[in-house]
Amino acid sequence: MKNPWKVQLSAPDINDADIQAVVNVMKSGRLALGPQTEAFEKAMADYVGAKHALAVSSGTTGLHLLVRALGIGPGDEVLVPSFTFVASVTPVLFEHAQVRFVDIQKNSFCMDVSDAEKKISKKTKAIMAVDPFGHPADWKALTELAQAHNLKIIDDSCEALGAEFDGKKLGTFG
Repeated sequence: MKNPWKVQLSAPDINDADIQAVVNVMKSGRLALGPQTEAFEKAMADYVGAKHALAVSSGTTGLHLLVRALGIGPGDEVLVPSFTFVASVTPVLFEHAQVRFVDIQKNSFCMDVSDAEKKISKKTKAIMAVDPFGHPADWKALTELAQAHNLKIIDDSCEALGAEFDGKKLGTFG
């Protein structure tokens, strides 16, 4: 009997043009930092409405670069929703900072802003909000909370490419 509980969340959508594009890059001798990377970064920045975009090897790498760029390290805390992927936590721990988990909202699985406010301490340096499955966090309330407590925001929108909050693309709030 077929397992009725096995649910495939996603499958690759690759066509012949995609395969040919990969072959063209491989034949170019520029597997990284070449013209295709530059074109992708420009297209992504234009798409989300950001001044710049940087291509990295993974969402985890991108989050790690953000944590490091913000100077988060030993003795610091970062608020992270309790429902997330390990990639939201790993960069914080790698920099020897502490993760402080925040409850989520039942309907959206996004960070509960009122619980986030309760979890802020003198050690808190940033809020890393996640937009799970394309559901936007309450960016208006999160931005106001961060500004009120002089905190940085990290927008983990890895699962939300193309989704919007108040007409603004996710990934541009941090």
